[in-house]
Amino acid sequence: MQIKDDIMDFLGMWNSAEFEQSVIKGGQIIISGMGGSGIGGQILSSVSDSYGFASISSWNNYNLPKWANKNCSVICVSYSGNTAETLSAAKDALELGCNLEVITTGGKLKKLAELNSLSITEIEKGHQPRAALPLLLKALISRVGLPDIDRQIREVGELTLPIDEARNIASQIKGTIPCIYSSNLMNPVAYRWRCQIQENAKQLAFNHQIPEMNHNEIVGWTLPNSQMSVILIRDSNENERIKNRFDATKNVAWNDMKVIECVTKGRTPLARIMSMIILGDLVSLELANLNNVNPTPVEVIENLKKELGGK
Repeated sequence: MQIKDDIMDFLGMWNSAEFEQSVIKGGQIIISGMGGSGIGGQILSSVSDSYGFASISSWNNYNLPKWANKNCSVICVSYSGNTAETLSAAKDALELGCNLEVITTGGKLKKLAELNSLSITEIEKGHQPRAALPLLLKALISRVGLPDIDRQIREVGELTLPIDEARNIASQIKGTIPCIYSSNLMNPVAYRWRCQIQENAKQLAFNHQIPEMNHNEIVGWTLPNSQMSVILIRDSNENERIKNRFDATKNVAWNDMKVIECVTKGRTPLARIMSMIILGDLVSLELANLNNVNPTPVEVIENLKKELGGK
């Protein structure tokens, strides 16, 4: 099972990826990507929101946002190079005169970049996009930078695979619909958990963020459903107000439910994020095993692409 092999080698892929910085300086950076190719943009947007080292927007749609202009730098990420939405964003960026570059293994995106003499970061082939996150994310980091980058990269490489913890969590959420909650920096992580459970374990999952869910979704837990399970992604560096929100929400909304809490490992933002992504990926694989499904195929997505005809 290719996806299982790739995710189990998650840290090896991270450490083996080449890393040479050539950071974009100043201005608005738009990172365009979908699915497994888009999560890296969401991670870096969240880190930039929390630490202010750059102005980064993640774009997961067709074309570009209407506020985009020629002063923006656009990075289009498509592992296959054939993602319709990302191709349309690249064409928009060319028409606007943006500083445009691409990260891909090839396909139409690479051809477009070659025709327009754009910067191309070519990624190793042979992986599912969702399992190639270390390769794609390191390529992105090399362009947008991070504070104290050497330390952050080194600390990610020191993480371990929490296999026993993943098996324990998977056994608790089997047969349920996991509802995954996080705050600010960890929001892309919760979304990643949701997507990996859906794609690898073929099981529905949902995510929301605190404090926003305290103003709407919390009411839905008035009549809790035994088919639901609750997972909290907790940042070891969360501030006191967010900590109080999590604790209060547990007491008010989930007092009679078992709540699974997962706490980040590491000191730097990147290590904390990656520690939870690795755990979530492993949970999705263990859950796939319990569900007796192959995590690699995503037939519904392939059928949808055929139905759309590449549009």
